[in-house]
This record gives sequence, structure tokens and C-alpha cells, in this order.
Amino acid sequence: MKAPCKIKAVFVFFLTVSLLGRGGFPVLANNSIKNKSTDMPDYVVVCGSPVGIRLKSHGVIVTGFIGYTTENDEYVSPAKEAGIKEGDRIIGINGTPVCGIDDISMILDNSEQERMLISVENSYGNYEKEVILCRDSETNELKLGIWGRDSVSGIGTLTFYDEKTKIYGALGHPISDGNEPYDISGGALKVAEITGIKKGCVGVPGEIRGFFREEAPELGTVTKNCEMGIFGRMKEFSHISNSKEFCRLAVANNSEIRKGNAHIVTSAVDGSIKKYSIEITQINKDNPGGTKNFNIKVTDKQLIEATGGIVQGMSGSPVIQNGKLVGAVTHVLVNDPTRGYGIFIENMLEAAK
Repeated sequence: MKAPCKIKAVFVFFLTVSLLGRGGFPVLANNSIKNKSTDMPDYVVVCGSPVGIRLKSHGVIVTGFIGYTTENDEYVSPAKEAGIKEGDRIIGINGTPVCGIDDISMILDNSEQERMLISVENSYGNYEKEVILCRDSETNELKLGIWGRDSVSGIGTLTFYDEKTKIYGALGHPISDGNEPYDISGGALKVAEITGIKKGCVGVPGEIRGFFREEAPELGTVTKNCEMGIFGRMKEFSHISNSKEFCRLAVANNSEIRKGNAHIVTSAVDGSIKKYSIEITQINKDNPGGTKNFNIKVTDKQLIEATGGIVQGMSGSPVIQNGKLVGAVTHVLVNDPTRGYGIFIENMLEAAK
């Protein structure tokens, strides 16, 4: 039977792709030793590889409304007329939890009730709305009258993982729904590929482009999407968790980071894994908990020639200084693509806990 409400999954494509270099970094013998004072690893595997990211939302986000002509020639949009707003999150119907679009279809498909109590969540809290469903004159099916979204997908950058716990961190910033991190009930990492690059220029950010196949095997889970990035656990036998190409580096304390020379690692230039010189120009001590903890400037001529500097897609690229992982790239300045920001690696590790 066809779904009796007009709803549609909308997949938002975001690009945060980069690759980590092979050579040039020391491979250390220590393996995920825990810092007694912070319970954070002293060493992590520094990755930077591209991964496909699929996030499952908490409930169904209303993205729009649609109306129907009834048998009485009335044109109605039930959810909108009941006071439900775009951006509201439907989390239940008649007391039954809603996790996704399929749940709404199933509930309406198996009910003859025209009055339903819709549980909604938004930035103001939780509330309930009574909706009087309409019956479409063409199909005689009950309609709720919404367009909805229950997932987002795209390409992201894996920053690090802990060999002992298999916990990873990526992006260094949230996947956002408006101004807030996208509220998730779970998700998965998948194998991804880079297909090209759009060079950045003043006023127009560039981007790295890529894709992943829905049927690709899962590399790990996504359990957290917050201001510091996305986090989860790698599968034990994924090609990433078993890769011998990645380097194991010590984790720098925030106090160890200095203004001066450093490196980022990316495959943006020609698809091969390389490191490129940057300069850390400022340490933002007044913003220790955010995602703009230090300022960076790309100084590598080859990277500037190929990409213009930092492009959308380098978010999550590891930043290395004095042989230690100090953070990850998070933002680019639109008016100067050679400049941007980075997040302290300690902030990502704290969020990963």
C-alpha cells in the first residue's frame, strides 16, 4: 500500500574531504597510553582519510508542507493548519515513537483515525498538536501533508582514532541543522572517493568533491555530532582500523602549541597523500573551548597554486607541529582562502570521551 502521507527524504550534501600523508611522520612504538590526569590517550593514530557519512536524525524534521483536495473540493494542509512549523521535529504520533519517515508512513497506513496527536520537539521544548488528517480525493488515503527529512549524508574527513578503544573523531566542527548541531539518533561511516576540486578565491570558497556508495561497507558507527565534530567507534576489521599507512603520533597539550611553522596533510592537489607547510599565526587563549582555537596561514606554494589555500573539504585535516598532533583544520576565511582556523586536538579528544 502506498504511504498515505506526502513526505520526502531530503539528503543534505556537505563536503569536508581530505587525505592524510604517508611519509614524513615518525611511527611511534607507544600504543594508546592513557594520560592519568585527563584519561585521554597520549598517542593516537592520525588518519585524515575520506569517509562517507550518513547521519540518522532524531525524529522527522518538517521541511515543508503540501496540500490536498478532499472529496468536498476543499484544499487543506493538515499539519500546517494545526500549527506545526517548518523546522519542528515530529517524535511521536498517538503515543507511538517516530524515529524516521517510514515510521510515519506505517502509523498512518495502519490507522483509520482522522484525528491524531502529534508529538513535536523544537528549540522551545516539546509539545503536542492535534491534527485532523485529510483524505485525498484521488487515492482515498489519509494525508498528514508534510515534506520531511530523517537523514543527511555526505563526505567527511577522519582526523584520528584510538587503537585501544577504536573511538574516532572527525571534522572538528558539527554537521549543522541551521545554527545547531544536527540532532542524531545514530549513523554510519562508509568508504568514500574524491572526484575533484574547485579552487578557492577571494569571496568564493573552494571545495573538494567526492562521493560514497550506499551499498559500500560500513567502517564504523556515528554516535555523536557536537560542536567539536562527529565521533563514534571504528569497526574492528575495517580497512581503516587495520591500515598500516597511518602514523601514530603523540598528542600535544594545548600549552605546547606555539606560533610558527607546522603542517597540514591533504590529497587535494593531485590525489596523492602529502603534507603541506602552514604557519600557526595566533593562539586564541580567550576561546579555549570553541572550534577556532588557533589561526593558520597556508605558506606552501604548491597547495596555494592548486587549491587557493584552504577549501571546504579540508575540515578535519590534522595539524602537525614538532612531531605531535596539535589539532585539525575547521574553517577558512572567505576574504582570504590562505587563512583559516583550527581546533585544539584536546578539545576533540575531550568530546570523544
